[in-house]
Amino acid sequence: MSEALPADLGPKPELMWVEVGKIRVDRNYQRDIKPMRVAQILREFTWAHFQPVSLAEQPDGTYTIFDGQHRVAAARAHPAITHVPAAVNRIESAREEAEAFLGVNVNRTAVSTVEKYHAGIEAGDADMMAVCAVLEEAGCEVVAAAGVKPAPNRTNAVTAVQRAIKTYGDQAVTDACKTLVRAWPKDTGALNGVMIGALARLFRNNRNIISIERLAIKLHGKDRKILTSDAEAIRRIGGGDAGVSVAKAVVEVYNKGLQKDMIQIGVRS
Repeated sequence: MSEALPADLGPKPELMWVEVGKIRVDRNYQRDIKPMRVAQILREFTWAHFQPVSLAEQPDGTYTIFDGQHRVAAARAHPAITHVPAAVNRIESAREEAEAFLGVNVNRTAVSTVEKYHAGIEAGDADMMAVCAVLEEAGCEVVAAAGVKPAPNRTNAVTAVQRAIKTYGDQAVTDACKTLVRAWPKDTGALNGVMIGALARLFRNNRNIISIERLAIKLHGKDRKILTSDAEAIRRIGGGDAGVSVAKAVVEVYNKGLQKDMIQIGVRS
């Protein structure tokens, strides 16, 4: 094998049976329990199908889960089960525990970007910290958990924000989020990925002339769903992706009535 393998494998976990009453979930990064999944495991429970869960030992003698919380929940609900098999890891900090969660779950499609975001924040991931900083500067934040309906200043579009930061820069994304919240302060869908990316593009490409105040006022006078419909009509005629079409529709709204300092789409990168 030509590729070098890691020499440091880390400490070996201890395989043991752990009392279910001593196992808890760290909500700083863990996903929400899905009751239907727990019910399915419980309904079909057999030790032959029960894979050991991954736990982190805590100083108070309890254990936190970083892989297997649905299995533990099912075991806890079964009257005949008091202990579950586990790989117990001696982890020094909550940050290391969050990193372990990411390491186990990052490639699983069942883990949402929101869950990866909160685990990334706990683990000090640079990309997720950048997303947090940009949103915080705009007075916005990521929803608390996957499946939670966004509030007017909360978003679940973590991947879109991350992509926009890398493409258009921190300030452009901050200005885009500020504008969307001001334009549609009661619209829980305003901070969606397409809209954030489209406005960030305009702020980056028109940084010397575009006004947050004007754009927010102009957008406030236009229903977001109607604007999205206008963008879709533009896309059907001229092609391109949704983000470009939204940006074109926003340009039309912004430039209406202007004689100078009109904005344009500009290049993507």
